[in-house]
Amino acid sequence: MPFDGFTIAAITAELNLALAGARIDKIHQPEKDELVFSIRMLQGGNHRLLLSANPRWARMHLTASRKANPPRPSAFCMLLRKHLEGGKIRAVKQLGFERMVMVDIEALDDFREWTIRRLICEFMGRHSNIILINPETGIIIDAIKKFGSDVSSYREVLPGKPYIAPPGQNKLNPLETEYESFCRGIWAQDETAVSQALFSLFSGVSPFTAREICLMTGINPTLPAAQCGEYELGKLYHQVKVLLETVRSGAAQPTLSYQDGHPVEFAAYPISAAPTRAFDSINTACDQYYTAKLDALRLESWKTNLSRHIKLILDKACKKRFYQEGDLTAARNQEQYKIWGELITAYSYQLEKGMTETVLEDYTSGEKIVIPLDARFSPITNAQRYFKLYNKSRKTIAHLEGLMAANQLEIDYLESVLLSIQQAESTDDMEEISEELERDKNGRNKVKGRKSSGPRTMPRRYLSSDGLDILVGRNNRQNDNLTLKQSDPHDLWLHTKNIPGSHVIVRLPRKIKSIQELPDATLEEAALLAAYFSKARQSEKVEVDYTFRSQVRKPGGAKPGMVIYDNYWTIVINPQENRLAKLLQSEVKTPVT
Repeated sequence: MPFDGFTIAAITAELNLALAGARIDKIHQPEKDELVFSIRMLQGGNHRLLLSANPRWARMHLTASRKANPPRPSAFCMLLRKHLEGGKIRAVKQLGFERMVMVDIEALDDFREWTIRRLICEFMGRHSNIILINPETGIIIDAIKKFGSDVSSYREVLPGKPYIAPPGQNKLNPLETEYESFCRGIWAQDETAVSQALFSLFSGVSPFTAREICLMTGINPTLPAAQCGEYELGKLYHQVKVLLETVRSGAAQPTLSYQDGHPVEFAAYPISAAPTRAFDSINTACDQYYTAKLDALRLESWKTNLSRHIKLILDKACKKRFYQEGDLTAARNQEQYKIWGELITAYSYQLEKGMTETVLEDYTSGEKIVIPLDARFSPITNAQRYFKLYNKSRKTIAHLEGLMAANQLEIDYLESVLLSIQQAESTDDMEEISEELERDKNGRNKVKGRKSSGPRTMPRRYLSSDGLDILVGRNNRQNDNLTLKQSDPHDLWLHTKNIPGSHVIVRLPRKIKSIQELPDATLEEAALLAAYFSKARQSEKVEVDYTFRSQVRKPGGAKPGMVIYDNYWTIVINPQENRLAKLLQSEVKTPVT
C-alpha cells in the first residue's frame, strides 16, 4: 500500500483546492495518534479531515467514518483547540516530494489578532508525527509525539525547541532531477532490479509505485539496471515526469484493486492489478481503503479475543463434564449394593450377627461373590444399609444426569457461539454476538440500564435455482428471530443434525402443502447452505434435518438459538460440492422483507 509521495501529491492538490478558506469548527483526538478536524466549507456543507501518525497507518485524507471520542480530550487536543479552532485553512502543501505535508491555518491568538499556525505532518512509519509550530519563529508549540535527545541525537521534538525536519535519505527529488542525473543514478546500481533502482534513487517513490511505473512503460520490473539502455531509461524518465504532472495537477485517476471483494492496494493512478475500481477523488479512495483495512483488522482482533474468552469457558465446561462422567460411573457402580442387599436378605437364615463377610452366589451371573458385613449389625440390618446406599446412589445418578444435561446444553451453546464468531463477516456481526453474550450473562431479558437494541445485521439471503428465497441466520440471536419471528409456519426449516450451525429458512409458496411437493433442487441447495454454515463445513457427508417451521419450537428458558423439532426428515449432503460456489455467489444484498 503506497502512501508515498505520489499519493500525498494527489491528496494535497485535492485538499488545497477543496479546503482553502474552510473553517475548523471542532478538533477531536479519537486515538492517541489520530486527529479529526470537523471543517465547515465556504460553499456550505461539512467535511472531516483525518490526520494519523499511526506507525502502520500514517495518513491524511477526508473521511466519512466516525469513531467514539474519549470522555476527556488529551492535553495536545486541548492545545490544538486553543490555537486552531475557529481558524481558516490557508494552504495544504507537500514539502518537496517527501512524505510530509504542511497545513497553514490562520486563527486568532490570545490578543485577538489573526496569526498563522502551521501543522507539519510527517508520514514516516514508526517515526510519523504531527507537529504544531509557529512559522514565523520556527519554534515547536507542541507535538502528538514528543521526544528529546535521549531518543534522537539528530533532533528534539519538544515545545520551545526549533523545528528540524527529519533526516534525509540521500535520495533525489524527482521534481528536480535532470535526465542525465537519472541515468547515472540508475546505471550506478548495476545488477539491481530496475524497479528497486527507481525506489532507491527517488524520494517519495514506494516499491509499489516503482514497479507500476515499470509496467506502465512495458519494462520488466526485475530487469537489471545495467541492462537498461537509453531507450528504456528514456521511457522510464518520461513516465515519471508524466505521472508527477498528473498527480500534482489534480488530474489523477485514483484506483483501488480488489481480491475476493476486499481492497488490497490503492494508488493515485491506474494500476495493473485486476479487478480494479476507479474513483473521482483520491480522498474517497483513501478513506474506503483504510476503512476497509482497519475494519478487517479490528474484526480479526475482536474475533480472536472473543474466541479465546469463549474457549476458556468451554474448556472449563468440558473439564466439568469429564469429572461429572467419572462421578456418574462411580455412582452407577454402586448398583451392586442392591444385589448385595437382596442376596443378604435371601440368605439371611444362613448368616449371623458378628460375621465380617460372606460368600454368596450372585443370581445374575451365577458366580460366587464376597459381600462385606458389619459385625455390629444383624444380617437384615446389613441388607437395609446396602439398600439405603443403593437408593442414595440412585438420587446421586439422577442429580448428576441433570447437572450433565445442563452442562451439555452450555457446551452446545458455547460451540454455537464459537461458530458464529468464526463465520462473522463484519464488526456489526460481532456487535450482535457480544450483545447476545451480555444478555445471556445478565438473564434472558435486556441488560439493566440499557435498551435492547434492534438487529444490526440481516440474515444472509440466497436465491435458489427455483427462484425461492433461502435465508441463513448469522448468529444465535438472529437464528431465533429468523425461525420464530420472521418466518411463516408453512416455510421450510433446516439445521445440521446434532451439530452447531445456522438456522436455514426457505420461503415456500402457500400452494406447497407437503414435504413431497418441495422442489428437489431448492431442498438440496438449502441443505448445502445449512451444512456450509455449520461446524461440519469441511466434512464430506453431513446430515441435515428439515421440516416445516410449524414443527419447530423453543423450550422455556432455552439458550439463544436452541430449539427442538418434531416430524422431520433427513438429507445427507456434501458441502464441498462444486455447485456450492455458484450458490454462494447468488447472495442477494437487499434486505429481507
